[in-house]
Amino acid sequence: MKQSEYELIALDMDGTLLDSSQRITPRARAAVRRILEQGRQVTFATGRCRTQLTQYLEYFPKMRYLICENGACICDLKEGKDLFRRSIAVREVRHILGAVEKEDVLITLFIGNRSFLGEGSLTRLEEFGLESYRPVFAESAVVVEDLFSFYRSRPLEVEKVSLFFRNGTGGGPARMRVQERVRRLPLSIAVSAPGNLELTAENVNKGTGLELLCGFLKLPLSAAVAVGDGGNDMQLLRTAGLGVAMENAPQALRAAAQAVVPDCDHEGAAIAMERYLLR
Repeated sequence: MKQSEYELIALDMDGTLLDSSQRITPRARAAVRRILEQGRQVTFATGRCRTQLTQYLEYFPKMRYLICENGACICDLKEGKDLFRRSIAVREVRHILGAVEKEDVLITLFIGNRSFLGEGSLTRLEEFGLESYRPVFAESAVVVEDLFSFYRSRPLEVEKVSLFFRNGTGGGPARMRVQERVRRLPLSIAVSAPGNLELTAENVNKGTGLELLCGFLKLPLSAAVAVGDGGNDMQLLRTAGLGVAMENAPQALRAAAQAVVPDCDHEGAAIAMERYLLR
């Protein structure tokens, strides 16, 4: 497809649009704005929830749609509502909690497009390789005394469960035990970074999110470009008309992509936007 025929670009956030300091570079911001000003769509396709994106959305008042929580929520920012929301069944959430409760795991529940975590988690972020995300958790998370007790007393709609395992050798066995306990459940299991598991309802991923959004917008998938760097971006890149991997992506994702751009610290996302959507 010619450059001028792409109508939408779906951008992963961490490791893609965001550099290693979790910033959007001026060049990338300018590219997003130019695409939106041309009347085409830019959407974040992210594992984050809506409230974890506030600081970035301030740059782009014309952005309208988001694919959040690995495709579990599709948001319409203009209308202030979710176009689609697909949650994990309560019985499956309870099973997940039982599978991890006695393991040394940091767990986050995404409820109503917000993240919930236990109050002890904020003091242990460094142990789980999450220190750089401290401002994100501190500013956007709903902190409860005990996440397990909170959910069991209030079995709310959960769109996504994120599990983080400790750095070093101790986290590997725990992750394998948990994965074995949940693998037969009707869930989608993704990995966005070393040492984590991301759980959504069956057949929910960024690719299905893109498909739903394009259907809503009456755009063929062939008119969509997707850019990503993690294992949870695999279905996104395979679903889009053009899948673009970052140079910092795992080899499997780069092999599955139709194009590769420089890494997140060398303007890869901006280059993808300029190359495939900007005239």
